[in-house]
Amino acid sequence: MRNLFKNIVAILICLAGIHVLIRERLCRNRVAILMYHDPKATVFAKHLNYLSRHWTIISLDVLVDAIYQKDFSRIPAKSVIITIDDGHAGNIELLDLFKQYRIRPTLFVSTQIINTYRHFWFKIEGQSKAEKEKLKRLPNAKRLAHLKWTTDFEPEKTYPDRQALNIKEMEKMGDNVDFQPHTQFHPILTHCTETECRREILGSKTDLEKLLGIECSHFSYPNGDYTEREIEIVKIGGFRSARTTDIGWNTLKTAPHQLKTVPIADDAGPLLFRAQLTTIPQRLGEWVNSLHHGVPRR
Repeated sequence: MRNLFKNIVAILICLAGIHVLIRERLCRNRVAILMYHDPKATVFAKHLNYLSRHWTIISLDVLVDAIYQKDFSRIPAKSVIITIDDGHAGNIELLDLFKQYRIRPTLFVSTQIINTYRHFWFKIEGQSKAEKEKLKRLPNAKRLAHLKWTTDFEPEKTYPDRQALNIKEMEKMGDNVDFQPHTQFHPILTHCTETECRREILGSKTDLEKLLGIECSHFSYPNGDYTEREIEIVKIGGFRSARTTDIGWNTLKTAPHQLKTVPIADDAGPLLFRAQLTTIPQRLGEWVNSLHHGVPRR
């Protein structure tokens, strides 16, 4: 039912030409940071084909530099940035597309899951979407205890199959990808203790810099959840920016450690993708969730 509703909204947006109006008027001097997770190459190729014809794809560094310099003169009209969260093993299949379209997306990776046979806690087999959402609202220690009791999951446990990118794949992608940290184990930071929060944020920076021999300057809050505490720790860690999941576009006045996002469904068809670039379906989704849960879900 929810997918049907989204598709109907997408059709109405596209038939009415709202996606063109927003792109040509509202987004001319704003930057959209698109957020993916594990899109298939066949779907992602269609998205890039559309973006290459109607938008300009820039890097995250270009936007962040412009915000700090208070100068958007080097930002092309209708610019978008590609970001991909977590570091899923399937991301390697997108490399040829990065090369073909000459783009350098930012991949935010969970640094204690990449290059291992550990699993993401939210990709446990048989886990429903409702269960994941319930777990996100638990204190970190209780979430881990619940997962251990119900599924025998532990953050450092290894499994036969690999869910995340390994070092060989990341090195192969290095010239075409901007790798940045997304915590160590992808907890919900606002439900972590101060010690856990610092370890996850600061430790992930150290992990990735050591693994790839790079300097990390951008961060992404898991699930988009953050408070002033998380912002302060990110600043202390020397990160120049942090991306949220707050829906919207970025301007010269956007706080660099609260960059806004345009979430894109990994499996979005052509019409839904065009509609999601307007942020209307996502905002409607947040409104529906606020009615159901009492608070907006990021």
